[in-house]
Amino acid sequence: MEPARLARELDEFLASSPHACVIEEGEILFDFSVARYSISGEHGKCLLHLWSPERNMVRRIVDIEHKAQQLRLAVQRLGKGKPTWLDVVSSRERRAPTVQRQARLAYQRWLQRVLERSFPEWGVQDITSSADLEHSLSSVYCRGLLRRGHSRICFLGVNDSELQASIDGALTFALLWLDFCRRRESERGVVECLRVFVPRGRSAVVHARMHWLDRQAARFELYEFDERAEELFHIDISDQGNIATRLVRCADNAKACQRFAASIARVRAAVPECETVVLSSSELAFRLHGLEFARAQVATSESFTLSEQIVFGSGAHETVLSPESEPLFLELMQRVRRERGPDGDRRSPLWRMQPERWLESQ
Repeated sequence: MEPARLARELDEFLASSPHACVIEEGEILFDFSVARYSISGEHGKCLLHLWSPERNMVRRIVDIEHKAQQLRLAVQRLGKGKPTWLDVVSSRERRAPTVQRQARLAYQRWLQRVLERSFPEWGVQDITSSADLEHSLSSVYCRGLLRRGHSRICFLGVNDSELQASIDGALTFALLWLDFCRRRESERGVVECLRVFVPRGRSAVVHARMHWLDRQAARFELYEFDERAEELFHIDISDQGNIATRLVRCADNAKACQRFAASIARVRAAVPECETVVLSSSELAFRLHGLEFARAQVATSESFTLSEQIVFGSGAHETVLSPESEPLFLELMQRVRRERGPDGDRRSPLWRMQPERWLESQ
């Protein structure tokens, strides 16, 4: 497997599937909406490096296979004789039904454990993630009751491996669950509250919708659930401010360009018509017709000293320029010049990526 071929295949696949996921042994390891990857060729081996805020991974790629809306990468793992498969699927919904079921059952166990720890005075009962078609309750959502004497709190949660659309729709199913629990528990207790649990950092739509619920009908509470840390974070649904402000230091463009003069000269030798955009005093981007294909940045070297480096790639692809990766860098530069232009191949991912920036660059 040649590094250049793997880079092309992944670039083309991710251009049409920006929310693709990497699955290994049935588990979603990376989501390319937040994850990044780099490709290197060392000692005649093609290595794929994947990383995200949660984890990182390196695999040796020996072959690649195309399937419907899926790339299958044959990987050689240390200590294993036969290659295993790393699946790159176009979306989370491309998972096998058994994999989805396993993820939902695991989430059910995690949520029950966290509820018992966070609300020790309440007993967890009737927790399930099975579908109930008669009452329009989906298997996507885990639901149950918290009980204390005659008081009841119904809850509904959705795990981090589900589509954002499923997370955004959690409130609809939570209200159906609240209505069902109130009718079922009418003679045994009072269902006074509805708690909704969504993944960490993905609650914006549910938050906005819950703000407008009738607080006289029930008490509504929203929590973000960090599955890796098994922690709950209460979200105030009354807080509906829509302005997020931040103050960014204004970088000195002249000083930044002077600092990265060597990197600018190296990239412009390959792509003379590129433009430079100063992102900060320690980072500079290279773009062609709005497409960012490389960055120069200050990073910590192996000797723990600050050094200048070039990172190249488009989209989720980020590879550090080194003597080993220079052939891949030059190949990408040729493709950028050939395909990112008015006469380029409109089927190329480099032509289709970042159309808004292309308009802005005119």
